[in-house]
Amino acid sequence: MTSAGSGPEGMKSEKEDRHSLVLLLFLLFFLVLSAFVGDDWISESLLVISMYAVLIVTLLKVSDKPRLPWGALLLAGSSLLVTLVCVAHPIYPLRIANWALLTLFFGYASVTLFSFLERSGTINRAKLVACLGLYLILGMFYYAVFNLLQEIRPGSFVEAGQASAPASRHSLLYFSLATMTTLGYGDILPVSRPARMIAVLEAITGVFYVAVTVARLVAAYQAKDRQED
Repeated sequence: MTSAGSGPEGMKSEKEDRHSLVLLLFLLFFLVLSAFVGDDWISESLLVISMYAVLIVTLLKVSDKPRLPWGALLLAGSSLLVTLVCVAHPIYPLRIANWALLTLFFGYASVTLFSFLERSGTINRAKLVACLGLYLILGMFYYAVFNLLQEIRPGSFVEAGQASAPASRHSLLYFSLATMTTLGYGDILPVSRPARMIAVLEAITGVFYVAVTVARLVAAYQAKDRQED
C-alpha cells in the first residue's frame, strides 16, 4: 500500500516545503547580506539576479498553474533588466522605472504567496514557512514604495542622526522592516505627508498580517480537529 506521503500529493507537498524554506532562508540571507555588500555594480548585480531567481522559481512552484502567466514573466523580466541597467547607469528616469517595477513585482509576489496560503487544505509546513516569507516580502514591497516616493519627492525621508540628511535606499530597507514590526526607533523620519501616510499603512499592514495569520491558523486547526472527531 502506498503511504500518503509517497503519493503525488505527498511529493507536491515536499516540493512546496523545500521551495518555501529556500525562499525564507534566501530572504533572510538577502536582508543580512545587503548590509555588507558594496556599492559596486558587480556585487549589486549578483545580489539582484539571485534574488529574482529565487523569487521566480518559488512563485512558480507554489502556483496552481504549471507556469507563470505571460504578464508575470514580462513584469519579472522587465524589472530585472531595468534593475541591472540602473545599477550600472543610475540616471533619474531609470531609477523611477526601477522602483516602480520593483513595487509591482513585489506586489505580485505578495499576492501569489497570499493565494497559496489561502488555498484550501490543511495548514502544512510549506504554508507556515511561506507565512514568514510573505511577511518579509511585504516589507520589501514597502521598501520599493518608499524609494519610489523618495525619487519622486526627494527629502520625503530623512536620517535624523545625520543633520536631517535624505535617507539612502539602504536606510529605507531598514526603515521599512522596522516600521512593519512597529518598532519605530525614530532615527529615520517620514517628513512629507505621503511618506507619513504610507509609513502608517505599512505599520497597519504588519499588525493586521499577524492578526489575520493567527486567526487563519487557529481556524485551520479547529477544522482539522472537527474532521478527526
